[in-house]
Amino acid sequence: MTTFKEYFKFDPEKTLYVGIERERFLTTGGRIAPLAPIVLEKLTSYGDRFGYELSACQLEDRVGPCSIDKIENALIENDLAIATAEINANSNFAARFMEVGPEDMPLDVYPDPSGRYQQIVHDIPCHVLLAACRVTGTHVHIGMPDHDTALAVYNAVVPHYAMLCEKGNGSFGERLAIYRIMAPDYEPRPYKTWEHFADTAVKKGFAEDPRRCWTLIRISKHGTIEFRMFGATSSLPRVVGWARLCHDLCRKVMS
Repeated sequence: MTTFKEYFKFDPEKTLYVGIERERFLTTGGRIAPLAPIVLEKLTSYGDRFGYELSACQLEDRVGPCSIDKIENALIENDLAIATAEINANSNFAARFMEVGPEDMPLDVYPDPSGRYQQIVHDIPCHVLLAACRVTGTHVHIGMPDHDTALAVYNAVVPHYAMLCEKGNGSFGERLAIYRIMAPDYEPRPYKTWEHFADTAVKKGFAEDPRRCWTLIRISKHGTIEFRMFGATSSLPRVVGWARLCHDLCRKVMS
């Protein structure tokens, strides 16, 4: 039990700080292509604001953790950085927001230096890998001060799950339907205690790696409540609105 709790790193100084991860597809000539290694090379000067996903056809940008009022400007800065990289590449690639990729898209997996992605794809059938590669989303993190507060807030926001899914739906439900192929245990459930959470992790196979918990709301190893149901979108007002909604839900529990 102690070992499981140690996977989750909480920082009281970042309580209610917000982090956002946005996924988008990479294209060339209008077609999705496995360009992530090349594109990330062009974005190295921005540090960890950009990263990779399982699919080598996707790029992730990150903002935060920061206060909720700084989110919009940070998102704008990331979009400008990608636009600059596109210009410097002379139109050899474009980053595009689409909730769902085509069924015939490439299934190249990013060459994750840790070997984690290679292990994941070794364990899953092709149709599940296709489902994982076809969907992109926006993840919102809300910082928690400690284990007990995180559990209490998580349990309180779980009943809002269906409402949040509807708010984040931009593909008439197609993205979440495909996501469920990859993650049959997508629906978040409350935990009575951290012991209950740990027992569930053992049963579901993520006791040694909380990142393999695929529920659409989860307590993340970064010390946050992570909301994973929102789709990919180019609309900054939508992203900011989702962040404020999640922030308010968590704040009200803690007030």
